[in-house]
Amino acid sequence: MIKPAFGQIFAGHSAVTFIWTAIPYRMEWRYGLDSHKIIAMDAGHVGQNLYLACEAIGAGTCTIGAYDQKYFDELLRLDGEEEFVIYSAPVGEIQAHK
Repeated sequence: MIKPAFGQIFAGHSAVTFIWTAIPYRMEWRYGLDSHKIIAMDAGHVGQNLYLACEAIGAGTCTIGAYDQKYFDELLRLDGEEEFVIYSAPVGEIQAHK
């Protein structure tokens, strides 16, 4: 998964990769123009909780916002318009870098 993550090597060496999607209309009916801001904030909150969980078990993670949108949407069979990938995070053993 290195190429779709624009060469971020750690993304291809994880034990698992979490991928979050968004369906904006589920928020738009209630929050209107603010819905996109709230979706981004919620994704950040979930990502932060993943960092905390990884720290607790001695694993590493790094949330990724730079990825090949079309590849990820197709991988998950999303239409890319009504639902699309918004965030991802590989999780795995912490590797020492030389």
